[in-house]
Amino acid sequence: MTFFNVQDLADALNGQAVGDVDLRITGTSEPQDASGGLLAIATSFAYVEKLQFGRAKIALLAVGTDWQTLNLKAAILVERPRFAMAALSSRFDERWRRGGADVHPQAVVEPTAKIGAGARIGAFCYIGAGVVLGERAWLGTHVSVAEGCTIGPDATVMDGVRIGPDVQIGARFVAHPGAVIGAYGFSFVTPERSAVENVRQTLGDSQGAAPQAYARIHSLGSVRIGDDVDLGANSCIDRGTICDTIVGDGCKFDNLAQVGHNVKIGVNCLICAQVGIAGSSTLGDNVVLGGQTGVSDNLFIGDNVITGGATKVLSNIPAGRVMLGYPAMKMDTQLDIYRSIRRLPRILKDIAQLKKTISKSE
Repeated sequence: MTFFNVQDLADALNGQAVGDVDLRITGTSEPQDASGGLLAIATSFAYVEKLQFGRAKIALLAVGTDWQTLNLKAAILVERPRFAMAALSSRFDERWRRGGADVHPQAVVEPTAKIGAGARIGAFCYIGAGVVLGERAWLGTHVSVAEGCTIGPDATVMDGVRIGPDVQIGARFVAHPGAVIGAYGFSFVTPERSAVENVRQTLGDSQGAAPQAYARIHSLGSVRIGDDVDLGANSCIDRGTICDTIVGDGCKFDNLAQVGHNVKIGVNCLICAQVGIAGSSTLGDNVVLGGQTGVSDNLFIGDNVITGGATKVLSNIPAGRVMLGYPAMKMDTQLDIYRSIRRLPRILKDIAQLKKTISKSE
Protein backbone atom coordinates (compact mmCIF):
# COMPACT_ATOMS: atom_id res chain seq x y z
CA MET A 1 0.00 0.00 0.00
CA THR A 2 1.21 3.51 -0.86
CA PHE A 3 1.54 6.13 1.90
CA PHE A 4 2.42 9.83 1.87
CA ASN A 5 2.41 12.54 4.48
CA VAL A 6 0.58 15.75 3.67
CA GLN A 7 3.73 17.81 3.05
CA ASP A 8 5.35 15.29 0.69
CA LEU A 9 2.20 14.88 -1.39
CA ALA A 10 1.68 18.64 -1.56
CA ASP A 11 5.25 19.05 -2.85
CA ALA A 12 4.63 16.38 -5.49
CA LEU A 13 1.49 18.24 -6.64
CA ASN A 14 3.16 21.69 -6.59
CA GLY A 15 0.61 22.64 -3.95
CA GLN A 16 0.60 24.18 -0.48
CA ALA A 17 0.32 22.03 2.64
CA VAL A 18 -1.60 23.57 5.54
CA GLY A 19 -2.53 22.32 9.00
CA ASP A 20 -0.91 19.19 10.41
CA VAL A 21 1.44 18.53 7.50
CA ASP A 22 2.83 15.33 9.07
CA LEU A 23 -0.47 13.46 8.89
CA ARG A 24 -0.24 10.25 6.86
CA ILE A 25 -2.40 9.84 3.73
CA THR A 26 -3.31 6.22 3.06
CA GLY A 27 -5.57 6.62 0.03
CA THR A 28 -8.16 8.78 -1.69
CA SER A 29 -11.91 9.10 -1.35
CA GLU A 30 -14.93 11.13 -2.39
CA PRO A 31 -15.71 13.78 0.25
CA GLN A 32 -18.84 12.15 1.65
CA ASP A 33 -17.05 8.82 2.16
CA ALA A 34 -13.74 10.08 3.55
CA SER A 35 -12.46 9.27 7.03
CA GLY A 36 -9.17 8.59 8.82
CA GLY A 37 -6.17 8.89 6.51
CA LEU A 38 -8.18 9.07 3.28
CA LEU A 39 -7.65 12.23 1.25
CA ALA A 40 -11.02 13.76 0.31
CA ILE A 41 -10.96 14.96 -3.28
CA ALA A 42 -12.99 18.18 -3.20
CA THR A 43 -12.09 19.69 -6.57
CA SER A 44 -15.10 22.00 -6.89
CA PHE A 45 -17.61 23.84 -4.73
CA ALA A 46 -20.14 21.02 -5.16
CA TYR A 47 -17.64 18.52 -3.72
CA VAL A 48 -16.65 20.89 -0.90
CA GLU A 49 -20.29 20.95 0.19
CA LYS A 50 -20.26 17.14 0.47
CA LEU A 51 -17.50 17.23 3.10
CA GLN A 52 -20.14 17.81 5.76
CA PHE A 53 -21.60 14.35 5.08
CA GLY A 54 -18.34 12.50 5.75
CA ARG A 55 -15.63 12.47 8.41
CA ALA A 56 -12.76 13.78 6.32
CA LYS A 57 -9.69 15.06 8.13
CA ILE A 58 -7.56 15.80 5.04
CA ALA A 59 -8.74 17.25 1.72
CA LEU A 60 -7.47 18.36 -1.66
CA LEU A 61 -8.89 21.83 -2.25
CA ALA A 62 -8.57 24.77 -4.60
CA VAL A 63 -6.44 27.70 -3.50
CA GLY A 64 -8.65 30.21 -1.68
CA THR A 65 -10.92 27.64 -0.04
CA ASP A 66 -11.39 28.34 3.68
CA TRP A 67 -10.26 24.90 4.84
CA GLN A 68 -10.33 25.81 8.55
CA THR A 69 -14.13 26.09 8.54
CA LEU A 70 -14.51 22.55 7.13
CA ASN A 71 -13.52 20.64 10.29
CA LEU A 72 -10.29 19.45 8.66
CA LYS A 73 -6.96 18.80 10.34
CA ALA A 74 -4.95 19.43 7.16
CA ALA A 75 -5.37 20.28 3.50
CA ILE A 76 -3.48 20.48 0.24
CA LEU A 77 -4.27 23.64 -1.73
CA VAL A 78 -3.62 23.67 -5.47
CA GLU A 79 -4.27 26.18 -8.26
CA ARG A 80 -6.09 23.75 -10.53
CA PRO A 81 -7.45 20.73 -8.64
CA ARG A 82 -8.53 18.94 -11.78
CA PHE A 83 -4.99 19.05 -13.15
CA ALA A 84 -3.55 17.97 -9.81
CA MET A 85 -5.64 14.81 -10.14
CA ALA A 86 -3.31 13.58 -12.90
CA ALA A 87 -0.23 13.53 -10.66
CA LEU A 88 -2.23 12.46 -7.60
CA SER A 89 -3.91 9.47 -9.25
CA SER A 90 -0.64 8.23 -10.78
CA ARG A 91 0.93 8.04 -7.34
CA PHE A 92 -1.88 5.97 -5.84
CA ASP A 93 -2.50 3.64 -8.81
CA GLU A 94 -0.88 0.43 -7.60
CA ARG A 95 -2.27 -1.54 -10.56
CA TRP A 96 -0.28 0.45 -13.12
CA ARG A 97 2.60 -1.50 -14.67
CA ARG A 98 2.43 -4.19 -12.01
CA GLY A 99 5.34 -6.65 -11.98
CA GLY A 100 9.10 -6.32 -12.21
CA ALA A 101 11.44 -6.29 -15.19
CA ASP A 102 11.69 -9.76 -16.71
CA VAL A 103 10.68 -11.97 -19.62
CA HIS A 104 8.07 -14.50 -18.60
CA PRO A 105 9.08 -18.10 -19.39
CA GLN A 106 5.85 -18.56 -21.34
CA ALA A 107 6.59 -15.61 -23.63
CA VAL A 108 8.09 -16.16 -27.09
CA VAL A 109 10.82 -13.74 -28.13
CA GLU A 110 12.46 -14.24 -31.52
CA PRO A 111 16.29 -14.29 -31.36
CA THR A 112 16.71 -11.18 -33.52
CA ALA A 113 14.48 -9.02 -31.30
CA LYS A 114 16.24 -6.39 -29.19
CA ILE A 115 14.82 -5.94 -25.70
CA GLY A 116 15.79 -2.79 -23.82
CA ALA A 117 17.10 -2.80 -20.27
CA GLY A 118 14.43 -2.95 -17.59
CA ALA A 119 11.70 -4.13 -19.96
CA ARG A 120 8.98 -6.54 -18.88
CA ILE A 121 7.30 -9.08 -21.16
CA GLY A 122 4.31 -10.91 -19.69
CA ALA A 123 3.01 -14.42 -20.15
CA PHE A 124 1.93 -15.62 -23.62
CA CYS A 125 3.40 -12.60 -25.41
CA TYR A 126 4.94 -12.96 -28.86
CA ILE A 127 7.78 -10.65 -29.94
CA GLY A 128 8.59 -11.03 -33.62
CA ALA A 129 11.84 -10.96 -35.54
CA GLY A 130 13.66 -7.64 -35.65
CA VAL A 131 11.46 -5.99 -33.03
CA VAL A 132 13.08 -3.23 -30.98
CA LEU A 133 11.51 -2.83 -27.55
CA GLY A 134 12.65 0.26 -25.66
CA GLU A 135 14.03 0.50 -22.16
CA ARG A 136 11.56 -0.04 -19.32
CA ALA A 137 8.78 -0.94 -21.74
CA TRP A 138 6.05 -2.95 -20.02
CA LEU A 139 4.01 -5.58 -21.87
CA GLY A 140 1.08 -7.29 -20.18
CA THR A 141 -0.14 -10.77 -21.13
CA HIS A 142 -1.15 -12.06 -24.58
CA VAL A 143 0.47 -9.12 -26.41
CA SER A 144 1.70 -9.75 -29.94
CA VAL A 145 4.27 -7.50 -31.61
CA ALA A 146 4.88 -8.47 -35.25
CA GLU A 147 8.20 -8.41 -37.05
CA GLY A 148 10.02 -5.14 -37.66
CA CYS A 149 8.19 -3.07 -35.03
CA THR A 150 9.83 -0.44 -32.87
CA ILE A 151 8.35 0.55 -29.52
CA GLY A 152 9.98 3.40 -27.59
CA PRO A 153 11.08 3.53 -23.96
CA ASP A 154 8.62 3.49 -21.03
CA ALA A 155 5.77 2.15 -23.17
CA THR A 156 2.86 0.41 -21.45
CA VAL A 157 1.12 -2.17 -23.64
CA MET A 158 -1.71 -3.87 -21.80
CA ASP A 159 -3.24 -7.32 -22.15
CA GLY A 160 -4.35 -8.52 -25.55
CA VAL A 161 -2.93 -5.68 -27.66
CA ARG A 162 -2.01 -6.59 -31.26
CA ILE A 163 0.63 -4.65 -33.17
CA GLY A 164 1.14 -5.45 -36.87
CA PRO A 165 4.37 -5.58 -38.88
CA ASP A 166 6.75 -2.60 -39.15
CA VAL A 167 4.72 -0.31 -36.89
CA GLN A 168 6.82 2.49 -35.37
CA ILE A 169 5.81 3.77 -31.92
CA GLY A 170 7.42 6.52 -29.84
CA ALA A 171 8.22 6.91 -26.15
CA ARG A 172 5.79 6.61 -23.24
CA PHE A 173 3.11 5.02 -25.40
CA VAL A 174 0.09 3.51 -23.62
CA ALA A 175 -2.24 0.98 -25.25
CA HIS A 176 -5.18 -0.35 -23.26
CA PRO A 177 -6.50 -3.92 -23.56
CA GLY A 178 -7.62 -5.14 -26.95
CA ALA A 179 -6.24 -2.28 -29.04
CA VAL A 180 -5.10 -3.17 -32.56
CA ILE A 181 -2.46 -1.19 -34.44
CA GLY A 182 -1.51 -1.93 -38.02
CA ALA A 183 -4.40 -4.03 -39.29
CA TYR A 184 -5.18 -3.79 -43.01
CA GLY A 185 -7.26 -0.82 -44.08
CA PHE A 186 -10.85 -1.21 -45.27
CA SER A 187 -10.02 -0.74 -48.94
CA PHE A 188 -11.85 -2.65 -51.70
CA VAL A 189 -12.55 -2.07 -55.39
CA THR A 190 -14.85 -3.49 -58.09
CA PRO A 191 -13.97 -4.24 -61.74
CA GLU A 192 -16.49 -1.63 -62.98
CA ARG A 193 -17.88 1.49 -61.33
CA SER A 194 -19.99 0.37 -58.40
CA ALA A 195 -23.39 1.57 -57.21
CA VAL A 196 -21.67 3.22 -54.24
CA GLU A 197 -19.39 5.27 -56.51
CA ASN A 198 -22.32 6.38 -58.65
CA VAL A 199 -24.47 7.29 -55.65
CA ARG A 200 -21.67 9.33 -54.18
CA GLN A 201 -21.07 11.21 -57.43
CA THR A 202 -24.75 11.86 -58.19
CA LEU A 203 -25.93 12.19 -54.57
CA GLY A 204 -28.53 9.49 -54.87
CA ASP A 205 -28.62 7.80 -58.31
CA SER A 206 -26.96 4.40 -58.61
CA GLN A 207 -27.34 4.64 -62.41
CA GLY A 208 -28.24 0.97 -62.63
CA ALA A 209 -24.82 -0.34 -61.67
CA ALA A 210 -24.74 -4.12 -61.58
CA PRO A 211 -23.83 -5.95 -58.35
CA GLN A 212 -20.14 -6.94 -58.34
CA ALA A 213 -17.63 -8.76 -56.17
CA TYR A 214 -15.05 -6.74 -54.26
CA ALA A 215 -11.29 -7.14 -54.56
CA ARG A 216 -9.01 -6.13 -51.69
CA ILE A 217 -6.43 -3.38 -52.11
CA HIS A 218 -3.61 -4.54 -49.87
CA SER A 219 -2.11 -2.18 -47.30
CA LEU A 220 1.56 -1.78 -48.16
CA GLY A 221 2.18 1.09 -45.75
CA SER A 222 2.37 0.90 -41.97
CA VAL A 223 1.61 3.06 -38.92
CA ARG A 224 3.80 5.70 -37.27
CA ILE A 225 2.87 6.90 -33.80
CA GLY A 226 4.64 9.72 -31.94
CA ASP A 227 5.54 10.15 -28.28
CA ASP A 228 3.10 10.27 -25.34
CA VAL A 229 0.18 8.74 -27.25
CA ASP A 230 -2.58 6.96 -25.29
CA LEU A 231 -4.77 4.45 -27.15
CA GLY A 232 -8.04 3.29 -25.54
CA ALA A 233 -9.35 -0.25 -25.16
CA ASN A 234 -10.49 -1.96 -28.38
CA SER A 235 -9.42 0.99 -30.50
CA CYS A 236 -7.96 0.37 -33.96
CA ILE A 237 -5.47 2.23 -36.13
CA ASP A 238 -5.25 0.80 -39.67
CA ARG A 239 -2.05 0.75 -41.70
CA GLY A 240 -1.72 2.87 -44.81
CA THR A 241 -2.26 1.70 -48.38
CA ILE A 242 1.01 3.06 -49.79
CA CYS A 243 2.11 5.73 -47.30
CA ASP A 244 1.88 5.31 -43.52
CA THR A 245 -0.98 6.21 -41.24
CA ILE A 246 0.43 8.87 -38.87
CA VAL A 247 -0.53 9.85 -35.32
CA GLY A 248 1.29 12.86 -33.84
CA ASP A 249 2.78 13.37 -30.38
CA GLY A 250 0.50 13.66 -27.37
CA CYS A 251 -2.70 12.34 -28.97
CA LYS A 252 -5.21 10.64 -26.64
CA PHE A 253 -7.80 8.13 -27.84
CA ASP A 254 -10.78 6.89 -25.85
CA ASN A 255 -12.15 3.35 -26.19
CA LEU A 256 -13.54 1.99 -29.48
CA ALA A 257 -12.01 4.65 -31.71
CA GLN A 258 -11.35 3.75 -35.36
CA VAL A 259 -8.65 5.42 -37.47
CA GLY A 260 -8.72 4.44 -41.14
CA HIS A 261 -5.88 3.90 -43.58
CA ASN A 262 -3.69 6.86 -44.64
CA VAL A 263 -5.17 9.14 -41.96
CA LYS A 264 -2.82 11.82 -40.64
CA ILE A 265 -3.44 13.22 -37.15
CA GLY A 266 -1.54 16.22 -35.75
CA VAL A 267 -0.24 16.72 -32.21
CA ASN A 268 -2.21 16.79 -28.95
CA CYS A 269 -5.54 15.72 -30.43
CA LEU A 270 -8.31 14.27 -28.26
CA ILE A 271 -10.34 11.50 -29.92
CA CYS A 272 -13.32 10.43 -27.80
CA ALA A 273 -15.17 7.10 -27.66
CA GLN A 274 -16.67 5.57 -30.81
CA VAL A 275 -15.16 8.15 -33.13
CA GLY A 276 -14.59 6.93 -36.68
CA ILE A 277 -12.13 8.67 -39.02
CA ALA A 278 -12.38 7.39 -42.58
CA GLY A 279 -9.39 6.83 -44.84
CA SER A 280 -7.07 9.58 -46.08
CA SER A 281 -8.50 12.33 -43.89
CA THR A 282 -6.16 14.79 -42.18
CA LEU A 283 -6.55 16.36 -38.75
CA GLY A 284 -4.56 19.39 -37.64
CA ASP A 285 -3.16 20.03 -34.17
CA ASN A 286 -5.22 20.19 -30.96
CA VAL A 287 -8.37 18.85 -32.61
CA VAL A 288 -11.07 17.46 -30.27
CA LEU A 289 -13.60 15.00 -31.71
CA GLY A 290 -16.52 14.38 -29.34
CA GLY A 291 -17.93 10.91 -28.81
CA GLN A 292 -19.43 9.18 -31.86
CA THR A 293 -18.13 11.85 -34.24
CA GLY A 294 -17.81 10.47 -37.75
CA VAL A 295 -15.36 11.93 -40.27
CA SER A 296 -15.84 11.05 -43.93
CA ASP A 297 -12.87 10.15 -46.12
CA ASN A 298 -10.42 12.52 -47.82
CA LEU A 299 -11.34 15.50 -45.63
CA PHE A 300 -9.26 18.15 -43.87
CA ILE A 301 -9.98 19.34 -40.33
CA GLY A 302 -7.99 22.40 -39.28
CA ASP A 303 -6.14 23.15 -36.05
CA ASN A 304 -8.14 23.62 -32.82
CA VAL A 305 -11.43 22.34 -34.25
CA ILE A 306 -13.90 20.91 -31.71
CA THR A 307 -16.87 18.71 -32.61
CA GLY A 308 -19.77 17.93 -30.30
CA GLY A 309 -20.99 14.40 -29.69
CA ALA A 310 -22.43 12.47 -32.65
CA THR A 311 -21.33 15.12 -35.16
CA LYS A 312 -20.96 13.85 -38.74
CA VAL A 313 -18.28 15.65 -40.71
CA LEU A 314 -18.99 15.52 -44.45
CA SER A 315 -16.86 18.44 -45.66
CA ASN A 316 -13.63 20.25 -44.77
CA ILE A 317 -13.56 22.32 -41.57
CA PRO A 318 -11.42 25.48 -41.26
CA ALA A 319 -9.21 25.98 -38.21
CA GLY A 320 -10.82 27.05 -34.95
CA ARG A 321 -14.42 26.05 -35.71
CA VAL A 322 -16.75 24.46 -33.13
CA MET A 323 -19.05 22.06 -34.97
CA LEU A 324 -22.19 20.08 -34.18
CA GLY A 325 -24.86 18.03 -35.93
CA TYR A 326 -25.48 15.95 -39.03
CA PRO A 327 -24.21 17.27 -41.32
CA ALA A 328 -21.68 19.19 -39.23
CA MET A 329 -22.20 22.93 -39.07
CA LYS A 330 -21.15 25.71 -36.70
CA MET A 331 -22.49 24.89 -33.27
CA ASP A 332 -24.38 28.16 -32.78
CA THR A 333 -26.10 27.68 -36.15
CA GLN A 334 -27.01 24.08 -35.32
CA LEU A 335 -28.48 25.11 -31.97
CA ASP A 336 -30.54 27.86 -33.64
CA ILE A 337 -31.90 25.27 -36.07
CA TYR A 338 -32.71 22.89 -33.23
CA ARG A 339 -34.57 25.59 -31.32
CA SER A 340 -36.51 26.42 -34.49
CA ILE A 341 -37.46 22.76 -34.95
CA ARG A 342 -38.76 22.61 -31.39
CA ARG A 343 -40.99 25.61 -32.16
CA LEU A 344 -42.42 23.99 -35.31
CA PRO A 345 -45.48 22.33 -33.67
CA ARG A 346 -46.57 25.67 -32.17
CA ILE A 347 -45.92 27.49 -35.45
CA LEU A 348 -47.96 24.91 -37.36
CA LYS A 349 -50.85 25.33 -34.90
CA ASP A 350 -50.67 29.09 -35.35
CA ILE A 351 -50.71 28.70 -39.14
CA ALA A 352 -53.73 26.37 -38.95
CA GLN A 353 -55.56 28.88 -36.76
CA LEU A 354 -54.71 31.70 -39.16
CA LYS A 355 -56.05 29.64 -42.09
CA LYS A 356 -59.32 29.12 -40.21
CA THR A 357 -59.56 32.84 -39.41
CA ILE A 358 -58.91 33.82 -43.05
CA SER A 359 -61.39 31.20 -44.28
CA LYS A 360 -64.14 32.56 -42.00
CA SER A 361 -63.47 36.17 -43.00
CA GLU A 362 -63.72 35.25 -46.67
